[in-house]
Amino acid sequence: MQILVLYHSRNGHTRQTAEAIAETIRNVGHRVTIKSVIEVRQADVEQADLLFIGTWVQGFILFGVKPAAADLWIPALPTLTGKSVAIFCTYAFNPRRSLSKLTNLLAARGATVIGQQAFQRNHSTDGAGDFAKRILATLGYCVICCVPDFVEVCSQHQTLHKIGY
Repeated sequence: MQILVLYHSRNGHTRQTAEAIAETIRNVGHRVTIKSVIEVRQADVEQADLLFIGTWVQGFILFGVKPAAADLWIPALPTLTGKSVAIFCTYAFNPRRSLSKLTNLLAARGATVIGQQAFQRNHSTDGAGDFAKRILATLGYCVICCVPDFVEVCSQHQTLHKIGY
């Protein structure tokens, strides 16, 4: 499977999360491309079977919390029609409704959001691998060896296993 990981980062926290997601995906045998949202091209999206898209959260603690500049960079993305997308954000205090706002903006571009996760920016890679595996499992891929079914004989492990997410 070809996976595209896109990120919008200001201080590197979201980029670190994106890199941890990409590393997990590579480690279970998928092809992965990682890019900033400003670098992505239509061909990148067309070739991807799955996308992960992440951003940092901006705003004040009590009001104005939102996915950073998403109203600017999401409309500039290539069309996402028919694409499965997992979203993530990094935050300092509380992401509030940032992920639901991001979901709505991406759905308006044609994406089908299949999962989401918020990461505290000082621990931006904690749980990133589990998030990636959970998304792969949602699509029916073994998170040990990428066999695309819930129950398969894994040629790499020579055992019968079942996805446990």
